[in-house]
Amino acid sequence: MNRRTPALLAVIGGNTIFGFSFIFSKLALQITLPSVLIATRFVTAFALLNIIAFAGRKIRIRDGQGNSRPLVRFSLRGKPLKDILLLALFQPILYFLCESYGIVYTSSSFAGTIIAVIPVAGVVFDVIIMRSPISGKQIICAVLSAVGVAVTTIGAEGMRSSFLGLMILLGAVVSGALFYVFSKKSGGYYNPLEQTYVMFAMGSIVYVIFAAVQCRGDFLRLAGEAFSQPMFIIGVLYLAVLSSVAAFILLNYGTVRVTVSEASIFANLTTVISIAAGVVFLHESFSLFQAAGAAIIIASVYAASRRGEPGPEKKAGEQETAGQ
Repeated sequence: MNRRTPALLAVIGGNTIFGFSFIFSKLALQITLPSVLIATRFVTAFALLNIIAFAGRKIRIRDGQGNSRPLVRFSLRGKPLKDILLLALFQPILYFLCESYGIVYTSSSFAGTIIAVIPVAGVVFDVIIMRSPISGKQIICAVLSAVGVAVTTIGAEGMRSSFLGLMILLGAVVSGALFYVFSKKSGGYYNPLEQTYVMFAMGSIVYVIFAAVQCRGDFLRLAGEAFSQPMFIIGVLYLAVLSSVAAFILLNYGTVRVTVSEASIFANLTTVISIAAGVVFLHESFSLFQAAGAAIIIASVYAASRRGEPGPEKKAGEQETAGQ
């Protein structure tokens, strides 16, 4: 197994977790306000990241050569800040805000269609910022992935839109694509745990302040009432532990090891998983358009993950490297 395979599996795993998050968000939002849910999700995730980071450094294990080392490697000291701060700015801060407010001014089906353009934006930024060579297949797969999401929305609620909503959603598209760019750039200095830690440290500060302002000083009372409900606790635990900590660690791990274009194309797998989860667990309807759209997305993602067989020179080079 080459290094690319675990990276692709990590990206797939992260987006699969995101797909199930819609179920738990729906359950939790029956109990409290969106701002309270987001703030408690981020604070819970950040608390868990602190436990992993600081407790993990105290636990010592032995490697294959008998040397002792910390179970978790975590250190932010002396590392460049620009890329990691931009990572946290674009995701989760700007992306979450733009997506949430974009849906307010448009329909959810229109918002989902616009957000699906992230893979296309990922290809553009991969060329402009990362200077990566892009193949025609990657461009086609990115476009088809977006088309697949658009097809799943046909027959759903009306495609209500507004110019303001469109501009805000395009902000989410740009932020979502730049997340992959700066995850890859900051990954040269920070490991996935460190990247995720900084993301949720900044996210917690911003969204607790946001919730406190929106709730007019009533945030702690509303959060306490929500946590008295078992269903809310289950929802927050999934969203914080899996859909925040685990999913973003997987994405930060995978994005460093594949191109920005490849990583962003997998984002639309979330749509397929969310549709399947809604049908199976919430008994939602499943239309022919949803089936067709899901098939297009899966096909485009599969094609993007496939590479042609390496030529004789590349194979020889790989064997020589393996021998070293």
